[in-house]
Amino acid sequence: MTITSTTGLAPEPSDSSRTTRGRTGYIRPLSENDLAEVTNLYQRVFGSTVQGSSAFLQRVFFEAPWHDESLPSLAYEDENGRIVGCLGIMPRLMKFRGRSIRVAVAHHFMVDPSRRNTHAGLELARRFIRGPQDLALAEGNETSRRIWEFIGGSVCVLYSFCWTRALRPAQYAVTFLKHRGLSEGAALTLKTACRAVDATLPLVLQRAFRLQPPTALADDLDTVTMQACLSTFANDRALQPVYDVSSLSWLVQTLNEKRHRGTLHRVAVRTHSGRPLGWYLYFLGDSGVAEVLQIGGREDKLGEVLDHLFYHAWQRGAVAATGPMDPSLCGPLSQSHCMFHRPDNCWMLVHSHDPQILNALHAGDAFLSRLEGEWWIAA
Repeated sequence: MTITSTTGLAPEPSDSSRTTRGRTGYIRPLSENDLAEVTNLYQRVFGSTVQGSSAFLQRVFFEAPWHDESLPSLAYEDENGRIVGCLGIMPRLMKFRGRSIRVAVAHHFMVDPSRRNTHAGLELARRFIRGPQDLALAEGNETSRRIWEFIGGSVCVLYSFCWTRALRPAQYAVTFLKHRGLSEGAALTLKTACRAVDATLPLVLQRAFRLQPPTALADDLDTVTMQACLSTFANDRALQPVYDVSSLSWLVQTLNEKRHRGTLHRVAVRTHSGRPLGWYLYFLGDSGVAEVLQIGGREDKLGEVLDHLFYHAWQRGAVAATGPMDPSLCGPLSQSHCMFHRPDNCWMLVHSHDPQILNALHAGDAFLSRLEGEWWIAA
């Protein structure tokens, strides 16, 4: 989510279904009739990608199982009636200390490059946080953070961090350097040497780099089992997501269609007697980095769930595993020799009129994974 830096706003009505007149245009609810224009806008802003295809935009803007007419996505029209700005809003259901709340997740926030010196971006952002939701969530860069705080939001530092576990450290270093500009030719030259280093490291530094076969067993994670795991193991947080089999099925199907991310692995972890210990989901693609979407389990068995994840990904050729920070995982992650870091230009941005919800978030008393935020939509 990127917000254009500007000031001077027209007031927004509290009714999100009404049209708002801005300084240079109008904000109104997005409709399916706008899909072609939004697709064109996405291509002008980001180029042609999977996330900007008309099929994907149709799915996330208009077909999500959490559809709520009072929380529509927003379009910004210029004086000629052309859509020059858009802010997708994904309604979600969560519970806060036992009561249901409405959450709005921002996604596909874009403003036409020719209009970035106008008020369109800021007016869309301010209209968003003034919506009827109990909690607004977004992810953004440093500019987004400053604007978000200016319009009344805050940064949730705990949930802005990620963890990474190197599984093949030398090869992961090459992958890391490729993201920093290392040429493909240089990477190929280093590849053979790095494989040799990775084969030697577990012998020299057994504790840090040797992966042992886990004692726990694994099953395919179907949506019924996943819902049961979420209900059983994520219910000790003040703020937690609410899923049913139907919404999980839609979400998993959507994830499976994101072929550019690689293969989606869904695993339920259990004891030999069949007792559930936890679960995890991750993408593994050409980069060799296992991108963990969600992980959870019994509080006293999270270390075993992590060990299972790392071995599972390592067996499939992963050079590293990485995922979003969850305060309950800090201990097990540290014991597993994980690194903690904040991704470049990525902050978790939050807003709520309820100070208790904000306090819970800032204290880390929430179950928030990549499936509850913008990451799975934008990635």
